[in-house]
Amino acid sequence: MAGDIMFTGEYERLLDEKGRLVLPPTFRRHLVNAAFLTKSLEDPCLLVYSEEEIGKAATRLIEQVKKNQVSPHAQRRWAASISEVRSDGQGRIAIPPKLRDQIELEREVILIGVINRAEIWTPENWKNVEEAAEIQPNESQWL
Repeated sequence: MAGDIMFTGEYERLLDEKGRLVLPPTFRRHLVNAAFLTKSLEDPCLLVYSEEEIGKAATRLIEQVKKNQVSPHAQRRWAASISEVRSDGQGRIAIPPKLRDQIELEREVILIGVINRAEIWTPENWKNVEEAAEIQPNESQWL
């Protein structure tokens, strides 16, 4: 896995009055050019992809559309839902109001690393997911 994106850890953050989030230094080095934000289709959180990872996801989606496994409309919807943001000199990214509204993100934020992407959660939603997560007997087999 050498050279692959590695977002790890859990961070409590506060958005400033302009809706900006200070990224941890370890995340900044993977988001040098830009960050690509979109709402998760499965969970009440925002997904944060690097340029490399959003490219991989786009390639997978295009291949599925070509094979008629996914509709072209799904490709349009997904592409339209993505916001490209760039960090400023202080390592902050501005989360667009539309995305903040979609998950009811206010001031407090939980930022987690999920290996190939990061996720932005409200503290309440993250707590609910953590409490509801069942540990499966075989979950540690990959370690």
